[in-house]
Amino acid sequence: MRRHYFRLLLITGLCIPLGTGQVSRSPVVTALGTSGDEDVKSLTIPGVTLRAGVTLLVSTNDEGDSARATWNGKPLHQDIGSTDGNGCYTKIFSLYIASGGTGDIVVSHTVGDLSMNASSVTNLAPAALDKVKEGHGVGTEPSSGATPVTAKANEFLWGAIGYASNSFVSGAWNDGFTAGGQFSFTGDTGGVEDGYKVVSSTGAFAAAKTGVSKDGWSSLIATYAVAQ
Repeated sequence: MRRHYFRLLLITGLCIPLGTGQVSRSPVVTALGTSGDEDVKSLTIPGVTLRAGVTLLVSTNDEGDSARATWNGKPLHQDIGSTDGNGCYTKIFSLYIASGGTGDIVVSHTVGDLSMNASSVTNLAPAALDKVKEGHGVGTEPSSGATPVTAKANEFLWGAIGYASNSFVSGAWNDGFTAGGQFSFTGDTGGVEDGYKVVSSTGAFAAAKTGVSKDGWSSLIATYAVAQ
């Protein structure tokens, strides 16, 4: 039986101290939708309007390690993907929207189960991607492992965790990450969930949770420079 999910969610923004005499523009995360289905070649979130200067982030989870993403016909850049999904493969895609517009978010792959989350983030730099890290395993404590030390003090951390068969969100994010609140179970391959954090000093960071339902998992983190 095929299942299909879609919902909208607004997540509040955060303030970042930049140091003496500086004021940041706070990144605001808006969850645009989540979708998942069994044995499909593509998923679509239709008619998504994005303002100029936002960054579109799409997290995917699929069986075949072949997911690709577009918005309004423009391909998103794959920032990081899992090397071994233990039954699933997770990826993070991004696109900086210079001029704004309206279009469909489409995620496609070769065959099998597929799920995705899509969010927009304001006030990231146009070429924002800095450090990435991925981890995979089986158990109750998924973790990407720590990134190399970030290049800039003020960065936005985006985590994505995909599961082989979990059908619901469980556990808690570590280190002050805010849960993205999205999860799409396909009926076979588990869904993908996101978490985020804004930091104001350089460091080595990980996307991790504790207390999840035991499963095969892949956990990713990508860090992005905040616009100055």
